Amino acid sequence: MEKAWRTGTAFIGADIGGTNTVIGLFDEQGSPIGERRIATMRSDPRRPTSEPAAFMDRLALEIGALALEHGYRDIAAAGFGVPGWVDTAAGMALDASNMGWRNVRFAEEMSRRLGAPVYIDNDVRLYTLGEAAAGAGAGCANLVCITVGTGLSAGIMMDGALLRGSRLLAGEIGHDRVDGLDSPCNCGKRGCLETIASAPGIARLATEAVQSGKRTSLADLDRPITALDVYLACDAGDAVAADIFSFAGRTLGRKLAALALAVDPQVIIVGGGVAAAGDYLLQPVRDELAAHIPEAEWRPSVVPGKLQDKAGLVGAVRFAIGKWRQERGNEHAQSS
Repeated sequence: MEKAWRTGTAFIGADIGGTNTVIGLFDEQGSPIGERRIATMRSDPRRPTSEPAAFMDRLALEIGALALEHGYRDIAAAGFGVPGWVDTAAGMALDASNMGWRNVRFAEEMSRRLGAPVYIDNDVRLYTLGEAAAGAGAGCANLVCITVGTGLSAGIMMDGALLRGSRLLAGEIGHDRVDGLDSPCNCGKRGCLETIASAPGIARLATEAVQSGKRTSLADLDRPITALDVYLACDAGDAVAADIFSFAGRTLGRKLAALALAVDPQVIIVGGGVAAAGDYLLQPVRDELAAHIPEAEWRPSVVPGKLQDKAGLVGAVRFAIGKWRQERGNEHAQSS
């Protein structure tokens, strides 16, 4: 029996994370149709490449299969949240240190593979757009979103518009150095905030605690420690694990206090895999904000993201649909 093809226009929103990539299929109103998750294929950060071709080939295959699975022959456009330093206008991933990417012509290469226009922005900015549109930031024109996962970065919205900055680096607080720290970062520097407030950073702190002889249940593991292990130990009452989350939260809170005083957000939204630790991480952040901004009426609230890993998809597809409509409108104006 011949397959029944759907009518209407379909769009892709995708969120490329350091560990996993989530792909969503949406209609023109931005309503979800289908979704799939794949492992992110990363280059070696020590040997950066400008051609992550194998990963883009896999992405294109998965997107095509997702569209066909739901009865669409093709897609109208796709939006991708890409980690690191992104030039949205040029469609380039300039530097994604955790991915081992440098100067990747991502939009051009994916557009060629998909046969449709592709639009990209920094993944955390699109996460911010998603949470602002339909999540914990709904109704807020001024907000900060941070994602704490494989890496750490912030998205900033001011007066309803995403802030990118003169060098497209607005929000890259993960690579701000922390006084007194000297751990190596994938970016090539040492002592970056990301080496503490991230999943690898928390796992490293726990490993160092075990190696130093501290009494913790984490010492009983016969495999490499993960951030999830630290959370589970903390939840079971392990004092060393609790201290690690407290240290990461307070260190992050000091940086966020400076950011809050600079841009005056209504709310700071915390997402990413490590945010699942909840108040083990968030309460130290709030405490540090209160110490630096004692006036409660000047201090933004700190809340977990509401959409979880859907925020990046929502932001990416809204970004793509908006750009697609804008370009179609420009084409119509030029032809009339």
